[in-house]
Amino acid sequence: MLEWIKNYHTILQILISFATLGIWIFYAQILLAQHRRTRRPKILINQTRGRSLHSRFLVSNMSLESVHIEVILVGLHNDDDETWYLVSDWEPTRDDNCADTNDYGTFQGPLAAGSSLDIGDIKGLISQRHAEERDQENHTSNASIVTKDGIACSAFEIMVVGVYSSEKGVIGASRTFDIDKYGHVHPRDAETGQCRSRNERRRMQELHRRYL
Repeated sequence: MLEWIKNYHTILQILISFATLGIWIFYAQILLAQHRRTRRPKILINQTRGRSLHSRFLVSNMSLESVHIEVILVGLHNDDDETWYLVSDWEPTRDDNCADTNDYGTFQGPLAAGSSLDIGDIKGLISQRHAEERDQENHTSNASIVTKDGIACSAFEIMVVGVYSSEKGVIGASRTFDIDKYGHVHPRDAETGQCRSRNERRRMQELHRRYL
């Protein structure tokens, strides 16, 4: 055995060197992947205060740095049809003290790491916050989707579009909530979807361009 090692020690040294290099590359990839995960932006959209149309929604920034919120959109889904509303800007009223707003009537601005933003309930977001589109004479979708008794749709999606320092372009997250026949609101998925794939980012950017 010792004689065999003596004869092939050069080859063994080369093999050991390659094995050591492979181990270092493996651990370097793990550290790089972990670093990328920690640097990625993460936005959560959660439902609080019950499961009704009066439930309130929180936007939380779980990233390492602040996220600047560009727009917040709500899409109402009914069968194969969907209608989107810009809910991050509106004309301030005396009823706006129920959500985390400022004097200009907007949710836009930086959201610090670990902070949450109360954007209100879905009925308020649609019926109160989107005054411009609601007041258009030719806009008729409100009559079929939003009524005085509630929201006549099967699901709605909340999408948050923002800017993060370490990411190119806009970043965002969305979450869909289903409404059953009793008016109960439930999240469709267990967690908020982060818009990171190419198709998701393309869809988000298209909605961003349309409503910004």
